[in-house]
Amino acid sequence: RPQPVRRWYPLEPSVPHGASELRIMTKRSFISAVKWLVTIVLLVGGVMVIRYFCMESYRVSTDSMEVALHKGDYMLVNKLPQKDNPGRNRVVLFTSPLLKDTTSSPLFLSRCIGMPGDTIRISNDGYRVNGRLIPHSPRSLNTYIVTQAAQEEVLAAQKKLNIPLREMKEESFGISFNLTSFEEYQIREELSEDANIRFLKNPMDTYELVVPQKGRAYRLNAAALTACREAIRAEAGDKAVFRDGKLFLDGRETDFFFFNQDYYWMLSDNANEAVDSRHLGFIPRNHIIGNAWLCWYSKDRQRIFKPVN
Repeated sequence: RPQPVRRWYPLEPSVPHGASELRIMTKRSFISAVKWLVTIVLLVGGVMVIRYFCMESYRVSTDSMEVALHKGDYMLVNKLPQKDNPGRNRVVLFTSPLLKDTTSSPLFLSRCIGMPGDTIRISNDGYRVNGRLIPHSPRSLNTYIVTQAAQEEVLAAQKKLNIPLREMKEESFGISFNLTSFEEYQIREELSEDANIRFLKNPMDTYELVVPQKGRAYRLNAAALTACREAIRAEAGDKAVFRDGKLFLDGRETDFFFFNQDYYWMLSDNANEAVDSRHLGFIPRNHIIGNAWLCWYSKDRQRIFKPVN
């Protein structure tokens, strides 16, 4: 009888049950690690995008904007490209426009007083922007003088109101120190009617300027040349030469200049401790970081999570 045909098939190597489970667990661990890595990358990328384009935290390192912001405060700066960023009378963070600072531009914090195209006049009474008087901020610091006869009473009132004693100096006629306009008002309310007191502010130089606006002809007088010197050098480069109080472009004297971007005029509340447009000139738009929005940490707990005004 014919024998049945037998077919032989290669046998698969037997795998121990524990080794199979180990491979499955390793695969799951790898997938889980990849998911965590992707999540971390997305979170870090999101934070970087927010910091670069939307909002970023900065530490205040000077007293230039006291008492709106104190040295050591942490603030959030709004970087969104909005119409009012920077805004008029807002506290603004910006980088130095000076050509010598191009390698590592330092940061400055000041109040935006002049917008593009504004005519501003600065005097002891305050700021006149396009002819309209804007008084000094009640938070701005001024140096006041007190006679010897009233010294004891004034210092007692200041201590009672918990007003800090800033930059006090002994003078031949008495003392001088820094106060805000509102703090001066508070102290006056505490003094007796017959108190022999004299509050005298330091005088301020009066000057008038027009803030450059993109695409408009800007007339150059002596004051404008001083304020615009760095801006013109940055935009015109080697074509601009200043000689004998005049501007020469490509070797030709000119009384006008067309700027390629908008500019702003910044002044600090604490003028005695600040570097602002009085020293830096007009601040170009591409050097503006944004409006200071919120103080999120301060040694003074009452200031935490307070808007910056």
